[in-house]
Amino acid sequence: MNADRPQLIGLPTRIRLIEPLGSGSSCTVWRARDTHSGRDFAIKLLPLPDGGALAAERLQREARALSRLSQIEGAISLHQVGVAADGTAWLLLDFAPGGSLQDCIQALAEESVRPLAASGPRTQTLAASLFLTLAQAHTAGVIHGDISPANILFGESGQPLLADFGMGALLGGGEGALGLVGFTPAYAAPERFRGAPPDQSSDVFALAATLWHWEFSQPPGASFAELRPKDSEMAATQRDWMLGALSELPTERPDAQMVADSLNGRLTRHKGNRWRWKYPRRDVE
Repeated sequence: MNADRPQLIGLPTRIRLIEPLGSGSSCTVWRARDTHSGRDFAIKLLPLPDGGALAAERLQREARALSRLSQIEGAISLHQVGVAADGTAWLLLDFAPGGSLQDCIQALAEESVRPLAASGPRTQTLAASLFLTLAQAHTAGVIHGDISPANILFGESGQPLLADFGMGALLGGGEGALGLVGFTPAYAAPERFRGAPPDQSSDVFALAATLWHWEFSQPPGASFAELRPKDSEMAATQRDWMLGALSELPTERPDAQMVADSLNGRLTRHKGNRWRWKYPRRDVE
């Protein structure tokens, strides 16, 4: 493990890399520790090769998006950004010790256990919180662009956090989407496959599709046409899911605030509805 730890010239000396948390096509994420405070963070590392203008723009977009979301409780917070002397850009972010919703789905699949959330308060409470966060992000002019189980993390007390805004768009100031085809197909709205840029409506679809996977142990599919005739009962459920958030036509989907308000209105208010998730957790030194 130590042999694989990158040596980043120019990273603040108080920040020490502890262990890798994951990697994607263009970046890696490590758990890092501030040796002065003892606090753990996540640090996203993105090499910026010569001519890597698209990677640099993606990093800048994510940093600007997270800056806009600094006052939103349900979004990952950005603490510092920089570029090391070796050309590696880095973002110092909140560390989410509860792992991701993808970790939870995988653990349940390996144990052959159906989520307990079905028809119960867990999915509804989770969805209400995430749709409220998404609505606040949209109000702040931030489009996520790639909501999936891997991009929903859980904090120390189990609260859900939206993360990884690198594929998103910023509204206002003449900034649109990056024009990337990067999205997670299993959760993407149908119009994304036709080349449409991410927008508020496609975010609503992607979040509903992500929560559908958690509730029903499988993604909903990019289109209702993928449902076989014998699945008519499931198709009806899908059409009604989250007030029609999985509708094929963007104009038929509610906005995130409407879904959040509806879900919050259905929740029974008691202390047990707060974050008491029994999700797989990472061991923290």
